[in-house]
Amino acid sequence: MGIPKTVTEIDFEHIKQYVGDDVELTKEVFGLFKNQVEMWSRAMTADADDESWGAVMHSLKGSARAVGAHNLAALCEKGEALIGANAGLETRKAHIHDVQFTTEKILIEIGRWEYRQTLASMRS
Repeated sequence: MGIPKTVTEIDFEHIKQYVGDDVELTKEVFGLFKNQVEMWSRAMTADADDESWGAVMHSLKGSARAVGAHNLAALCEKGEALIGANAGLETRKAHIHDVQFTTEKILIEIGRWEYRQTLASMRS
């Protein structure tokens, strides 16, 4: 049996398509993502009206896609459908939990990447 492949929340090859190997630009993209997550997370409430809920899910989906966070983007896409008759309070609360959990994993992964970049710059 081989070594299991590491599962990541960020598709670094996706980001590389847009920024190449530019570490500073990657840092900037991650910084923008973190700002978006912070801003939209405050507005993510289970009792939000359908328009506000949809806007939050849509915006987070776009931010997630930009950094290659495919799992989060898929969750947000599912969340966009939690409006109207599908907008049960408990369903939204569970969805918020899933989005927040996935977001935390992404932020940890970004933190690890930033740490590795700091170590690399100290070595050079």
